[in-house]
Amino acid sequence: MNAEYPGGWSCPQKDSAEHGEYVGAQSVGCQEVAEQDGADLLERILSRDNLNRAYKRVRANKGAPEIDGMTVEGALPWLREHREELLGSIRQGKYKPQPVRRKEIPKPDGGVRQLGIPTVIDRIIQQAIAQQLVPIYEPLFSDDSYGYRPNRSAQQAIQKVKWYAEQGYTSAVLVDLSKYFDTLNHEVRY
Repeated sequence: MNAEYPGGWSCPQKDSAEHGEYVGAQSVGCQEVAEQDGADLLERILSRDNLNRAYKRVRANKGAPEIDGMTVEGALPWLREHREELLGSIRQGKYKPQPVRRKEIPKPDGGVRQLGIPTVIDRIIQQAIAQQLVPIYEPLFSDDSYGYRPNRSAQQAIQKVKWYAEQGYTSAVLVDLSKYFDTLNHEVRY
């Protein structure tokens, strides 16, 4: 099965993540996003204030130097020196993130979870993007969705299940998208 997307590209999928009868969350396609004022969004992402907030967030999260050897502290002087060059490459669509460092994290069941850890500069840019996109997309998600959402936790999900049980519901469905992202085409180009 292939998931079809506007623009003619598709991604191999084992099963569709969206079902025709599912009404709990809205789906926003690429075309709808493209119809928004992309230039304005890009300028908000690249604004000095947004980038400064992104740097402060990355600095607060700490983290070791990655494959390029740059520390969070070393990023600030680098950004001051190369700011215009970096922003120009992003605006021109020529920016390419650096390779990520792979790290294996042991799982309780004996397997490993692969993490990809970006460079400090890439983390700052990713954070700047997230700071602008989260307010746009977060309101579109289902209220019953808790994974990887700001200000939501597994404990809140458990409390919601308990609340449903108190309301008389007797069944629950656990959905585990184990290795789902391994099934996505990560080489898609627009």
